[in-house]
Amino acid sequence: MKKEKTTKQLEDAWVCELANRLMEEGCMTRSEAFRQAHLVKDLLEKLGQGRVTFLYEKQDGTTRQARGTLCHGVSEGYDNYRYKKIMTSTNSRPNDLYFTYWDLDREAFRAFSALRIVKIIGVTIPNYTNHG
Repeated sequence: MKKEKTTKQLEDAWVCELANRLMEEGCMTRSEAFRQAHLVKDLLEKLGQGRVTFLYEKQDGTTRQARGTLCHGVSEGYDNYRYKKIMTSTNSRPNDLYFTYWDLDREAFRAFSALRIVKIIGVTIPNYTNHG
């Protein structure tokens, strides 16, 4: 009988896989790629918990500060977003180095490249205590 993997094992495997992709695409050393993969994992976890301010490098080399979320109850726009299926070519392969988030300033979905995340600046987690 095959043993189920724990959440920690799945997370570790995800970080390893992302680090390998970062080494392939980003000309990074192994340690740089693992550091970057852990940063991306932390960013995605925090986006799921509340508002996150982070820095990423744009294609032109400048840095941009972004404020985003993937957490319900943080942005009315995100909570009310209606998914629209986008038709894609059957030959197209999604780029697994790009991740979407809800941009709190633009009130729209945006994407960042795992190669370009610089750092997480701050996190605000909503207080969901009893409202009476």
